[in-house]
Amino acid sequence: MLTRKIILPILVLVLSGCASPATKEAMVVRPEVASFVKAEHKGKFKVVKVSGGKATNPMWTSQVSGENFESALVESLNTLGLAATDSTVDAYNVEAELLELDQPLMGLTFDVISKVNYRVYKDGFEKCFPITATGTATVSDAFVAIVRLKMANEKSIQENITAFIKQLAQASEVK
Repeated sequence: MLTRKIILPILVLVLSGCASPATKEAMVVRPEVASFVKAEHKGKFKVVKVSGGKATNPMWTSQVSGENFESALVESLNTLGLAATDSTVDAYNVEAELLELDQPLMGLTFDVISKVNYRVYKDGFEKCFPITATGTATVSDAFVAIVRLKMANEKSIQENITAFIKQLAQASEVK
């Protein structure tokens, strides 16, 4: 009986751990997304504003901070050659607002749904890209639930940025 009173709380602590925030490195798009990038879009975009996101409370659940989301978006555009590197270029401004991160409370498979509004504009041109994407993490990805939730957050944001870049490539108005 005494053993059960000691082992159970220790087991709960070991399996729960502390929540950590989604990392920029895991949210940056994969290099194969480059196949969607149009040559005429290279070097024409700059991120001017990112809002939304939350800091992670280590005693609660993993979140996506606004800073890490912004860093992942900027790094993704840089990686794909879309970011304006020359300050004299008349670049399209990109704003992104992380509206929602819908997370499950429990389960073996975590599906996190991210909703982001992207706004691209310059010189009388403006186009909005409302993107909803899902990131999934299973027990085979991570046994511990808080790690699985962090991975699902990262995959969701990565998929969201990927979907934005694909839609940007399809936008005929952007030249």
